[in-house]
Amino acid sequence: MKLKILVFVFLSLILFQSCNSGGYTQNYDHYEDFKKIENGRLSGWFPIELIKSDAYNIKNISYLSTKCIFGVFNYENEENYKAIFKKENFIDETHNKIFQSQIDLVKDIYPRWFPTAEYWQTKKNDIILIDNCYAFKDSVNKKIYYFHPKEESTFVNGKIYPGIRNTIR
Repeated sequence: MKLKILVFVFLSLILFQSCNSGGYTQNYDHYEDFKKIENGRLSGWFPIELIKSDAYNIKNISYLSTKCIFGVFNYENEENYKAIFKKENFIDETHNKIFQSQIDLVKDIYPRWFPTAEYWQTKKNDIILIDNCYAFKDSVNKKIYYFHPKEESTFVNGKIYPGIRNTIR
């Protein structure tokens, strides 16, 4: 009897840990598949304002415990994104430091397809903030990466900057 209880407790702990530690992955081959999402709780993890009708290979992983999101998609038409990724929309130096700090905080949960912290250190002038996500357009590979940080505050140069809070995510 004790062995059955011990096995039950052990299996319960494994199940509880596996349900609470991972991210929730969503993949859509085409924009049409993505637009079919009827559940607002599922579509709310995506920066809807950023994803246009030419998007494909849409990947998103979200972590409910931190509301941290990593995403990427390919696109076909550069014109669809010119107005969004204008120079005047790029984040300033302070926000770039905040972004770098936040991306570094979650390096242990990067998906394999998401660029490393070292990659982001070279992208100081091309990142925007849209729909509560940082986004970067890789025009060479026709990919857009996006990242919603943990909802923690960040210290930069001795000042505290609030994390992104009270979102629909």
